[in-house]
Amino acid sequence: MNKQWLLPAVLVLGTVILVTEWNSDSTDNGPLVTTQPAAPADSTPVTMQWRYGVTQRYHVLSESSMQMQATVRGASTIHVHMLGQLDTLTLETGGDEAVVGMRFSSIELKINDSMDAGTNLALGVPFRVRFAASGMPLAFAFPAEVNQQNRSILENLVRTFQISMDSVDNWVVNESNGSGTYQAAYKRTGPAQFKKSKRKFTSTVTGIVSWSEISSTESFSIEAGRNWITEMNVQETMSADDQGGPAMTVSNHATLKLRPETQLALSPDLWRFDAAAAVDATSALKRPVPNITPEKARKQILATVPELDAATQGRLGLIHRLRDLLRVDASLPAIILDLLKTQELSDRTRADLYLVLEQAGTKSAQAALVEVITDDSWSLKDGMRAIVAMGGVKQPTTESITALWDMAQYSSGGEHQRMANTATFALGSIGNTMNKTDNPEYAALRSDLLSNALGSGDVTQRSNYITALGNTHDTTLANEVAILLDDAEPAIRRAAALSLGSLGTDQVADRLVSHYSAEDNGYVRGAIAESLQSWTEPSDSAMAMFRQTVRTETDESTRYNIAVLLSDNLDKFPENEPVLREIMRNEPSKRIRQKVAEALSVYQSQS
Repeated sequence: MNKQWLLPAVLVLGTVILVTEWNSDSTDNGPLVTTQPAAPADSTPVTMQWRYGVTQRYHVLSESSMQMQATVRGASTIHVHMLGQLDTLTLETGGDEAVVGMRFSSIELKINDSMDAGTNLALGVPFRVRFAASGMPLAFAFPAEVNQQNRSILENLVRTFQISMDSVDNWVVNESNGSGTYQAAYKRTGPAQFKKSKRKFTSTVTGIVSWSEISSTESFSIEAGRNWITEMNVQETMSADDQGGPAMTVSNHATLKLRPETQLALSPDLWRFDAAAAVDATSALKRPVPNITPEKARKQILATVPELDAATQGRLGLIHRLRDLLRVDASLPAIILDLLKTQELSDRTRADLYLVLEQAGTKSAQAALVEVITDDSWSLKDGMRAIVAMGGVKQPTTESITALWDMAQYSSGGEHQRMANTATFALGSIGNTMNKTDNPEYAALRSDLLSNALGSGDVTQRSNYITALGNTHDTTLANEVAILLDDAEPAIRRAAALSLGSLGTDQVADRLVSHYSAEDNGYVRGAIAESLQSWTEPSDSAMAMFRQTVRTETDESTRYNIAVLLSDNLDKFPENEPVLREIMRNEPSKRIRQKVAEALSVYQSQS
C-alpha cells in the first residue's frame, strides 16, 4: 500500500498549486544588480534567454484542493492556500545552462485555513536553481538549515511552471516533477506565446501517490529582454484510483505573472551558501538523537502529546519532536501505546501518534506497532493504522515483516479480514522500500509474495498478493505476473492486468493485447485497457483494434479505458480523432463523453 500520501499531503499538492496575481508594494534594500528594460517586441519568434545579472519579481498566489476517499487516517479534503512574491537574480550563464537565485521575499502558506508561522519563515530562504537553456529546471541547491519538507515545497512550486522550449511550432517531451514523469505537448501560438498540455504519466513516484490520470491546459509567454517566462496560466486535474493507495482527485489552476515595473536591488551574496544535500527519508534513523536522559525524554513526550492534541497549527513540528524523542531510549515507544490506551485523544491525534511511531522507525517503535496488530484488545481502527504505519517504515525489522505475514494469512472473514488485506498490501510497499535500498532480504519477500500469488489458495487472498506485487514496482516481476493472465478466475486475471500497469506495461504489452482480444469478461478487459494506458509506444495494429472494439464494447468501464487510451495517443495516431468524435455523438455515458471532449479540445488547440 502506498501509505505516505498523508504526511506530505502539502508536498503532493505543491506539485500542482494554483498561482494568480497578488499586488504587493514591499521593496528590498541592498546593493547592486537591477532589472533590465524589456526590448521592443516584433514578429520574430522569441526564444528563451538567460542574461547575467537580471533581476525580476513575480506575483504568486496559490490554492489547491485535494479530495480523497475516507480512510483510516480520517481527513477526506485538504485545501492549500499560498500567496507571496518570488524574487529572482540570474547568477551565472554559459553554455547551455544558467544558475538563478530565487527567494520568496513574502510568503504565506495555509493548510485547511491553518497557518504555521515557522514554516512561512523557513520558506523565505534563498535557494539556487540550475536551468537548462530550454527553461527546464535541472537541479536545486539549498542551505543546510532547510529541511526535506520545505525543500520539496519550494522545488515543486518552481516545477509547477517548468517548461522545455524548442524552436519548432509543435513538440512533445517527457518532463518530471514531484509526482512522476509525464508526457507534455507544446504548441507555439504566436511569436512569444505558447500552449502546453500534460497528457499522461509514463511513470509515477512510488511511496506517495500513483497518479492514474492527468489533464491540463496551460499557456505561457516569454518576452525579449526578460529572463525565464513572463506569465503562465495553468488549469490541471490529477486523479488516482485506489489500486494500492487512496483514491483521490487534485484540482488546480495556476498563474505566474511578472511585475515589470518593480525595480529590485539584490545582492548575489544572498545566494553564496554551501549547498547541503537533502536528508533522504531512507536515512531517517541517522538523524541526530536528542542528547537528553530517558527520563527527561519521557517527561517531554508526556508534555508534547497534550500539546499536539490541542494544536491547530504547527502539528508537523510536534510530530517530528515526538519522533526524535522516541529514539532516545528503547523504552519510550511504550509511552505512546499507554497514552493511546488511557487518554481521551482526538481521532486526528491518535492517527498522528501512529505516524510518530512510523517516523521513529526504531526496533522498539516497530515492536509497539506489532503489539497493536497482534493484541485483540486494540480496536480495528488502531490495528489498521498500525499496519499502514508498518508499511511505511524505512528499515523494517524481521519481526515487523513476520507480523504482517501472520496477519496477511488471516482468512476467517469479518472486520479483521480488512486488516489481513491491508497487511498484504503493506508487504508490497515494504518490498518497494527494500528493493530501492538493495536490502538483501527483499529477494525472500519477493519470492514469498509471488508464490502466494501463483498458488491455489483463496481467490481474494491471491488477488491481494498480486496487488502487493504491483506495489513493489519491481519491473523484473512483469513477465511472471503476466502468466496470471491465463488464470481461470476473472478476479485473478483482472488483478494481474492492473498490477502490470505498475510493473511495466511495455515489456508485456503484446501479451496484454493478445489477452484482451480473447478475454470474454468485461471486468478483465477494462483492467487490460487501463493497464495499457502506460504503454509508451503502442503498435499500429493494437490501436486499430481498439478503434474498432470501442464501438462494440458493452462494458462501460472498459469503453472508458479504451477512450482514454485512444485520447492519450491522438498525437501519434490522428486516425483516432474520427472515432472519438463518433463516441461524442453516440456514447450514452456522460463521463466518457466528458473525457473525450476534454481530449479533443486539447488536441484541437495543439493542431
